[in-house]
Amino acid sequence: MTGVGRCPVCKRAIPPESASASYRPFCSQRCKLADLGSWLDGAYRISRPISEEDLDQGVEQNESGTDEPH
Repeated sequence: MTGVGRCPVCKRAIPPESASASYRPFCSQRCKLADLGSWLDGAYRISRPISEEDLDQGVEQNESGTDEPH
């Protein structure tokens, strides 16, 4: 099937023409709120520690007024 996505929380298939398309990429309000709860509880983490270079790069971007990486 083309155009079928999967909910990142429950892995249910989501056809593009379904009524749940308004919750994309989730299949329902429940999964959308479950994902938000995971972020707020700290269940999701950044994969590596932030280095000094990362911090310096962010300062350079803010000072130059652009959002583009250097």
